Amino acid sequence: MPQQSVDETSSANTTAQTTVTAVAPVRLEASASSPEQALEQLPGLVTGTAWQTRPTTGAYSFRYLAVGDGNVTLRRSQMRGYVRGIVAPDDAYVVVLVLGGVVSLDLLRGGGAVDNGTPALMPTERRAVVEARNHDAVMVHLDRAFVRSVAEERHGLPSGGLHLDEHTAPTADAVTRWRQVLESARRVLAEHGVATTAWSDATRAVAVAFLALYPPKAAEPSSALWAPRNARIRRAVDHVHEHAAEPIAVSDLAAVSGLSVRAVQESFQRLFGMPPSAYVRYVRLQRVRGDLLRLDAASSSVSEVARRWGFAHLGRFSAEYTTRYGEYPKTTLHR
Repeated sequence: MPQQSVDETSSANTTAQTTVTAVAPVRLEASASSPEQALEQLPGLVTGTAWQTRPTTGAYSFRYLAVGDGNVTLRRSQMRGYVRGIVAPDDAYVVVLVLGGVVSLDLLRGGGAVDNGTPALMPTERRAVVEARNHDAVMVHLDRAFVRSVAEERHGLPSGGLHLDEHTAPTADAVTRWRQVLESARRVLAEHGVATTAWSDATRAVAVAFLALYPPKAAEPSSALWAPRNARIRRAVDHVHEHAAEPIAVSDLAAVSGLSVRAVQESFQRLFGMPPSAYVRYVRLQRVRGDLLRLDAASSSVSEVARRWGFAHLGRFSAEYTTRYGEYPKTTLHR
């Protein structure tokens, strides 16, 4: 994406020729000429904590711009200086494209500097330490629900079952397509604004290109779930993902799938190697782990997260969690 990509984007054009579904526009701007000014603004721009920043060589400067809507925003961050913070996952996937300087992601997990010009996905399920020096970077924020809706349409993934691997190395073709789509989206913003069919089409193209960069994987362990003959049991699986925090009985799954209780039990055992009740716990443990990795240990507790996802017996929950993930839930929360 050319360096003029975000900061030359104009504000929204309100004369759209075609009525489209309204999505809240986004425009954020910030600038600073000192570390103190930057620290006042960073929390309102990026989901993170423990920010540190200082001059490097030359006069300190910071500039940030985000333009788009609730589905997709194109952002650019430029700083003459050093910055470090702990960034937490939120409702968006974030792809970083470094144009200049040095940007390092996921330092707690041994991550290093991002290759300039190569897209990098911010960790999607846990907090990460990020660090940058004299950086110039474009970030694309994609709403998770929006991406999931596109993924479901294209890949048949169940609701709540979208999993991306930030360590996937994108193919050269996918990177080329990503850059092309972003440049096209930038032009649409400049010429038409967000409340237009052109922008709606552009955001969808960005989501499709994103899914080509990081092909989605289903949370379920069996690809046989997508066979036509399993269409009805997929309804039961979707129900588990959509209502994981609520009481779920095998009879509920039978009702939503149109199968008998026995057929549901046999199908889960055949597809997942476990009964429906165990699969429900499997999904709930995933949700608990996601929350523990995202939440701040100072204001959250393992017990409240576990109860939120339907685990009433905390001792039994802790043992099951430790067996599955190889660490105590409290350890996860305090990472």
